Amino acid sequence: MSPKLLLLLAFFPAYHIWDLSQIHVSSGVNYHLVTEAAATIVFLWILFVFVRERQRAAREFAELRNVAHAGERALAERDTAARQSTRNFLDQMLEQFEAWKLTPAEKDVALLRVKGLSLEEIAGLRESRAKTVRQHAANVYAKAQLEGRHQLAAYFLEDLMAPAAVG
Repeated sequence: MSPKLLLLLAFFPAYHIWDLSQIHVSSGVNYHLVTEAAATIVFLWILFVFVRERQRAAREFAELRNVAHAGERALAERDTAARQSTRNFLDQMLEQFEAWKLTPAEKDVALLRVKGLSLEEIAGLRESRAKTVRQHAANVYAKAQLEGRHQLAAYFLEDLMAPAAVG
């Protein structure tokens, strides 16, 4: 809690105590003195509860902030791991494309077929004719000794779906 707020909150009870002493000196113990004393005690109790609850809320907020930061760090770590995994997967695909001795155009078509794009979509992206893309795809399947897009995708995705070896 800020020092200014504490000073302001301490001023009121200090004033009331001074006021109670003035009432006691001028008129002794009477109804007014008792009610003012009770009001001061109630105010001090409310002030105590307020400060305690404010401190509790500040602790809970700090805990929530720490949890949020931990969540952000975990998310960043997962994102980094996912990006690295994607890079590794792509590197393995490209290595296999090299082993199959695919041309650059065939590599592009193979990658886009694994991603699930149709021949027409690939032709649009590559700004070529669908017939040309179809021929590149046929060359990929022949060089890889696969029967089509589904086997091509399965070739790379099969290992991702296999359960981890228990050892």
